[in-house]
Amino acid sequence: MNNNIHSPKGPSRRLSPWLAGFLSLFIPGLGQVLQGEVSRGGGLLLSLAILAGFILWRATPILFVPLIAVWLWGAWDAIRCAQGRPAKTVLPFLLGIFVVYTLGVGATEIQPGRLITGWPAIEPIVRSLAKPELLAYPTEDRIGWTPFQVPCVDPLPTPDVSPSAEPRVVPSVRCAEVGDVIEISGEGFLPDFKGEVWWLSPIGDSARAIFEGQPATFTTDETGRFRTSVEVPQAVPITQLPAPGTTQTHQIRVEQHKPYGSLRPTETLSLVVQKIGETIALAFLATVLAVIFALPVSFLAARNLMWGNPLTRIIYYLVRTVLNVVRSIETLMWAIVFAVWVGLGPFDGTLALLLHSIAALGKLYSEAIESIDPGPIEAVRATGANSLQVIVYAVLPQFMPTFFSFTLYRWDINVRMSTVIGLVSNAGLGFLVIQWIRLSRYASMATSIIAIVLVIALLDYVSAALRERIIAGVSSRKQGKFRRYVVTPLLILGFVAMFIWSWNVAEIDVPEFIAGTSDGLRLARAFLVPELVTRPTEEHRVAAVLPVPCGSGEPTSPPVSGPRLTLSISCGEPGDPLTIRGNELPPNTEVSIRWAFSDGGFLRVKEGGFRTDELGNVVLETKVHPLMKVDAKAGRAEPGRVEIVWKEVIGGPRLSEPFKTTMDLSLVTLLMALVATTLGSVVAIPLSFLGASNVMGRTAIGRGIYYLFRTIFNLWRSVEPMILALICSSWVGPGPFAGVLALALNNVPNLSKLFSEAIEEIDTGPVEAITATGANRLQTLVYAVVPQIVPRFLAYILYQWDINIRMSTVIGFVGGGGIGQQFRVWVGLNQYSAAGMATWAIVAMVWSMDYISARVREKMI
Repeated sequence: MNNNIHSPKGPSRRLSPWLAGFLSLFIPGLGQVLQGEVSRGGGLLLSLAILAGFILWRATPILFVPLIAVWLWGAWDAIRCAQGRPAKTVLPFLLGIFVVYTLGVGATEIQPGRLITGWPAIEPIVRSLAKPELLAYPTEDRIGWTPFQVPCVDPLPTPDVSPSAEPRVVPSVRCAEVGDVIEISGEGFLPDFKGEVWWLSPIGDSARAIFEGQPATFTTDETGRFRTSVEVPQAVPITQLPAPGTTQTHQIRVEQHKPYGSLRPTETLSLVVQKIGETIALAFLATVLAVIFALPVSFLAARNLMWGNPLTRIIYYLVRTVLNVVRSIETLMWAIVFAVWVGLGPFDGTLALLLHSIAALGKLYSEAIESIDPGPIEAVRATGANSLQVIVYAVLPQFMPTFFSFTLYRWDINVRMSTVIGLVSNAGLGFLVIQWIRLSRYASMATSIIAIVLVIALLDYVSAALRERIIAGVSSRKQGKFRRYVVTPLLILGFVAMFIWSWNVAEIDVPEFIAGTSDGLRLARAFLVPELVTRPTEEHRVAAVLPVPCGSGEPTSPPVSGPRLTLSISCGEPGDPLTIRGNELPPNTEVSIRWAFSDGGFLRVKEGGFRTDELGNVVLETKVHPLMKVDAKAGRAEPGRVEIVWKEVIGGPRLSEPFKTTMDLSLVTLLMALVATTLGSVVAIPLSFLGASNVMGRTAIGRGIYYLFRTIFNLWRSVEPMILALICSSWVGPGPFAGVLALALNNVPNLSKLFSEAIEEIDTGPVEAITATGANRLQTLVYAVVPQIVPRFLAYILYQWDINIRMSTVIGFVGGGGIGQQFRVWVGLNQYSAAGMATWAIVAMVWSMDYISARVREKMI
């Protein structure tokens, strides 16, 4: 063998060993590159640069120690290359892995101790899975309530809610501060029976009242009276606390529910069944409509149909790009976008499912068209047929079996997605899950989760059976007259009825969609042009005091020159006509005109901004706002002002804060997916052997273990990662750790199933050969099974990492951290340009990892 050959391009150039080492010590990889080992040297330099960037990003300088070791190894490798013996890459690979995972653990905030400290929060959820609300006795209910004000103020105003007359609830005091303990007494309730105490906030949230860390309960005496204690909770978000000197009216609700009669379906079960129907309807309608739109689009995205001339080639690239961008953004993100367009509801969820399905099916259909036999196409074209005739007579006959198979596959995905679309909307089973977790109704939550698992598992089985039948084909001899004239018409009628029912359930409102077009276009513009750079600004303002009513303060006199604001009246009453004028302001500049209050708050006079003319003037006709009236009870004893506010650029362009935040969270998201995939793989590998039929053998115990674990895998993988993230955020708290934990728990059954199928497909020859030597089962696994499955295992792990990257972009919607959480915040704050930045970052991540993982899998398999 010629040791001078290290590159497929030909013999490499040789340097002095010490010169090569010095060059690689000066610039990592330079010594290798100058000897013709471009890939080796360039890979070393790029790896060190990326790892150094990660270390600087996380500000962990201690990790430069293993990085320096890799650098020194690069110099040693350059010396070995010059001697014709390159060093092995095991050491730098392990050091690089150590750096990446150390950074990943820190970035994803993994704290194993929180699994233990957070267990009390999740224990009721786990325990409730064994006690779902399926059947229950009807109840005799006693419900009483009383208003309660937080905090105390003097004088205490009359509450907004009247107490119940019968039964009667009386608190020991009328008001208290957060954290105070109060006593509650009641009469008129069911005698000698337990009850619960609930706390309802002014903003509509309800939760169990707490005393000494436990839900407050009571037991009435023989006359129906009781007395118990509760703690005043922090029931209102900090952003919605009352202003100083004011109070808010809460409600204390006391409930008794005494069972009687015979068992019957619970209200929870009835609601779950209703939402199951809604879930199936949304998935069905979205799939049917997607087929209608995706089919013609797929022909435009098929290379073999659109490669004929430059115009159709441009159309091909345009359509393919749009399909790839749309499908790179998860359905839940589209649901948030459409919520801005048409509002929350089933219509919003249907549009999200529809758009993503069109993109996914359009790509799948186009790839199926590209893989058809070109012979019939050429034959039909040779007859002089036009493009439409080619499609009808040469493409569709070959395409239809694959078309039905892909459609059923997408229907399966849409059912899964429609079960969780309610996590960001109010449609489907996911809506019930998130509401019941927030209300601590864990038994109800368990009912909906079990329903999701069963529905997905059943539809998985049905769709798989139908796909198998479609691919195998059905003999035309089996299609008799009865099927042709009775069964087929009934199926068509059923399809039409299902479509009409699904249309009504989805609350399709085309006029509402059209009416929201302006909001949708505004959203699209902001998404297409994200805020990459910004320029620092300084805020300026001019103001004039406006006493309301007259006599409540002294008006101000505007200056005679320079930027100024003048009012048509010096004082007034709410509703009086008012003209606001700004003069000598910066010309052609966006300004905001506000009512400014003495407590520091403000309110825009009119939605939207105003632009000054070329002379710097702006005029607005309006009326005095009622909030300008001086009101001591509301905490405003000083008169308000009218302000004109504008911003002036004071520096050059620089990277925007949304861009920096997006880049930071994108790296966190990638590391979340990596750590979750690793954790899931570590657990899935040993479990997969228990789910492989050829490993467990033919004994009764072995077959029992095999069927047990295969059933567990199939049911476990039916729980969507979003629901797991919702539960995990209750366990370890919201953040990246919850997201990693949810993804890892979802990866275990998915990878276990894939790994076990790979084990079942191994070549039996080596296994029989090793067994014939007298080797035991462990030795057979190590020497005959493992060498065959490692490449496929690695390919599946990369495939799962690819999926995890997609899921980690949206798992933050329910507390899983990462870029998805920030995306939802930006949309909620109407910062659509910043949200667009996150969207493009997600597209870039998905495309990049799609490409990288596909290339690596190709080499491994």
